[in-house]
Amino acid sequence: MTNTDPAAQQKRIIDALEPLQGGHFHLSPKSQEAIADCLTEHLLPQYRRDVLDEAIQAARDQYLSEEIDNPEDEAYQHAVSHVIAAIGALLEGK
Repeated sequence: MTNTDPAAQQKRIIDALEPLQGGHFHLSPKSQEAIADCLTEHLLPQYRRDVLDEAIQAARDQYLSEEIDNPEDEAYQHAVSHVIAAIGALLEGK
């Protein structure tokens, strides 16, 4: 699972910027920190919401469309509901 700790996310962003260091697009430490702050505060939370929304939709697509007439199908439907609830809990926890 993805680490949602802001400090850990900022470190990952700064590490990802490392290949730019020393080259044509050298970023100062303050610039790296500003980029990491902005991404951590705005982009990553929205990206996480988008991914979780997509996961919920993918799980919903797994519901059986035909009539449920046996215990296995009923159990399957319950399992899909539990998956959607679990993803929804992640979405609420942000």
